[in-house]
Amino acid sequence: MLNPILILGCIGLELVSANILLTPENCFALKSDECPNWNISFWLHTNDNLEGARFTENDKFLPGRKLHVLIHGFAGSRTATPNSQLLPLLTLDKQADVLSVEYTNLAVDPCYSEAVHNSRIVGRCLANLLLSANADLSNAHLIGFGIGAHVAGFAAKLLQALSVRVKRITALDPAKPLYLTDDITGRLDKSDADFVDVIHSDVFFHGILMPLGHVDFYPNSGIAQPGCGDIHNMATYQCYHKRSADYYAESITSPVGFFGFYCKDMISYMKYECQPSDHIEQLGYRTRPTARGSYYLQTKDVAPYANGIDFSNVDRNLTGKTYLGDAFVAMLLTQPHK
Repeated sequence: MLNPILILGCIGLELVSANILLTPENCFALKSDECPNWNISFWLHTNDNLEGARFTENDKFLPGRKLHVLIHGFAGSRTATPNSQLLPLLTLDKQADVLSVEYTNLAVDPCYSEAVHNSRIVGRCLANLLLSANADLSNAHLIGFGIGAHVAGFAAKLLQALSVRVKRITALDPAKPLYLTDDITGRLDKSDADFVDVIHSDVFFHGILMPLGHVDFYPNSGIAQPGCGDIHNMATYQCYHKRSADYYAESITSPVGFFGFYCKDMISYMKYECQPSDHIEQLGYRTRPTARGSYYLQTKDVAPYANGIDFSNVDRNLTGKTYLGDAFVAMLLTQPHK
């Protein structure tokens, strides 16, 4: 049986927006944006406490420490992606705090449209907590997966309205359904932080293709991640989506790194109008804050995925099927290849 979100995609974005689908009884959209909210909790992890402890508006961050904030996606939790990949590695730093955002009840499968609505309020409550807990946002790094990437953006927008700016946001395959808009108040945007880096790994289904950050990386064209399985299996698309977090996690300790080469856009990439010799940047934890533009790379089929500075196996052909009313992706599929 297909996952309900696949059905959402097949009937088109306009139907999702109109809430035409039946809503199960356990789906709900928050009617109040008041914080704190009992559906949203925060957990602080350190090198001394990997399991984490509840963290509330009455707690305070210790000064002088790095802060990473991990934000899960649709149908996720604080023990799922990206936490499962990143938490063990980020807490190796004894001078770092890692804050997990838990909003499982507000993003239950198949309640996608409600989760999108709720994501703004999760962002608001995260912003409130960071302010009340005296977070040093000039040294803060928000890392969001799927819907969580937009939660990071909403939190940062609210902080910015109070003249407080976040240092960095990393978006791991930011969600596409109901976020495919030119209105930057309704999604993550590069203006939300001093530096926004994005990894696109499933742009035909869960993720958004258009560049959202100062720098955007498209491993394996951002489409089919090798080694994930049959394209007719829903688990394959989940694998594509989660690979963004897998690649980021590996980048923290990789001896060779994930390097991509610059192209001005996907069409230029497909038409061979850019070459690896032009200029390169490294994806992930070590991405330079001065990096700008879109970068393309190929990975290995199994971990360790990083290829280093090796572009010999780059495949620029785009094949597949698009969902969710993404006209730009549909147009790309009609473009002639070299």
